[in-house]
Amino acid sequence: MATEEHKYLADIIKATHATLREEAQSYGPEIAWERHVTRKDILQKYASSMHKLATTYWLENNLTSDNATLCRVQWVKSQCEEYFLNGGLQKYNEREKDIMEKINVDFIQTEDEQPVNNGLQSRNFVDPTQKIILLDVGSCYNPFGTLDMFDVTAIDLNGIPEKVLCCDFLNVNVGKEKRFSADKHELLQLPQDSYDVVVFSLFLEYLPCPKQRYICCKKAYDLLQPGGILLIISPDSKHVGANAKLIKSWRYVLSKLGFMRIKYEKLRHIHCLVFRKCIFKQVAMRWANMQTIPENNPLYQDDVAFFIPQDFRNISCEDKQEERQMYNEEEMTCMFNELPFDET
Repeated sequence: MATEEHKYLADIIKATHATLREEAQSYGPEIAWERHVTRKDILQKYASSMHKLATTYWLENNLTSDNATLCRVQWVKSQCEEYFLNGGLQKYNEREKDIMEKINVDFIQTEDEQPVNNGLQSRNFVDPTQKIILLDVGSCYNPFGTLDMFDVTAIDLNGIPEKVLCCDFLNVNVGKEKRFSADKHELLQLPQDSYDVVVFSLFLEYLPCPKQRYICCKKAYDLLQPGGILLIISPDSKHVGANAKLIKSWRYVLSKLGFMRIKYEKLRHIHCLVFRKCIFKQVAMRWANMQTIPENNPLYQDDVAFFIPQDFRNISCEDKQEERQMYNEEEMTCMFNELPFDET
């Protein structure tokens, strides 16, 4: 049974997301987002609530009878160990090479499809002094900062001095180096082709618009080194097949960007996916080009959109009160999975 504090913290999260989604429909997603990032008191309250939920309540909810505690942080750690320390990087480098030999006999390279002899391929991750460079987007409290294997850049709308940098990832620039505001309080630019890992943990659902989510995925692609990985953790308490079409559409959109999906797991409350930034973009696009896309399927009408279930809910003025009630009952388990009431 959830405590009163647990319910109170969850209500703060739900109300913040409900307001952002309603304003996105009323004023448009760009204006809604501009309004949202200026509400520093709301952002601080949201971050504090998420921190308390994650560190106090979610770990308890992740205990199962046949499994040790498997939280989001541990899942990310295990995937990075498998990929960088246990041969995954080399395996997928070889797989790309094999695919290129099959499809690339007469392949003419374009400027953005050149192979890159990058540092990622030659770095020695077995060396304990060689850290994995990780960008944690929507970090909240920098949970990866305590793990010695990572060199972490943690960013969030609400910064925490010496732990989390204040940064609006949707609007941050991508350039040659990190750049800060004049007062050093906000990160304004991130360096391209610089990260081994980008983590979107319960982040994309925060954004109210499919195109905004796509922009963030494209930004992750630009920030990753070739061969680097994007980890997406998305809440869903339904069974594995309930949103299978949506998950496939993510793979399609990211394939067009240049990502190859290399791992998918449906855990109790979350979808966990790993996408590799291919050294040759053509290798990633090959999977998308092989798909037969159903006509008039809204998931595939726009190659620059990343959909979640909430996008297909209409909120008219008359329905707003009903939507809030639905949010209270349904989003608890479907939007922010581990929040309290999934007592199965």
